[in-house]
Amino acid sequence: MADFGPFSRREHLARTLLTSLWALIPVLTLGVGTLPLMIHATVRTKSGAQALATVPYGVATALFLVFDPDVSATNETVFGVAMFFNILVGTGHAFGIRSRVWKSPDAELIRPLQHRQRALLAAHRDEQAARHTARGIAATDPHQALELRIGRADLPDRAFPDGGLVDVNNVPADVLARHLTLSDERAAQVVRTRAVVGGFASADDLSVTMDLPPRHLDAVADRLVFLPPQEATNPGRERPSDGPS
Repeated sequence: MADFGPFSRREHLARTLLTSLWALIPVLTLGVGTLPLMIHATVRTKSGAQALATVPYGVATALFLVFDPDVSATNETVFGVAMFFNILVGTGHAFGIRSRVWKSPDAELIRPLQHRQRALLAAHRDEQAARHTARGIAATDPHQALELRIGRADLPDRAFPDGGLVDVNNVPADVLARHLTLSDERAAQVVRTRAVVGGFASADDLSVTMDLPPRHLDAVADRLVFLPPQEATNPGRERPSDGPS
């Protein structure tokens, strides 16, 4: 997220300054600008409540425009109260609603690429965390990992997210071909071999046993998991013999 920080901070500071100046219009205009400001807020927010809240400012504006404070003490009092209301109450009200007034309806579309980057980074971190948790379960409790179907990328209805792990000892050949970048024939050979050897123990074991090119599995090694092969324990299925008995 550091890539987005400097620009976001500058944008936030500029927006805060400009909206604060807007909210200070009642003070800067000695209350005369309060009514236009509230009308503007009503138009921006399209809020009936804000429209009703604008009425008292209209009354106060009319009072201190009509009552000349030099005529009498009563006029001076009415004038002062009306101006006081528009300045102090109007300023507080303006600061209270400024975030709603200046919220752009297209805020999410201003920088779509950056929003997409943030979403992808968040999804990537979530996937890494899920993968880390799932690998921990596979290492400490393989039977639970099998029950949760961790690494079974061939099963679309799994409830437990594993961050994209692939159980090399249990997924079918087409999944191995896709995730390990193998030909269909080579993937089928991996499936036959794992049945004979009782499953692979690690990425290195797989690489050496299958005589894969050096570093072939480096890019996907963190996504591979090696659970006990279920096919070897299924009733009615015999493990292939190494030779005639």
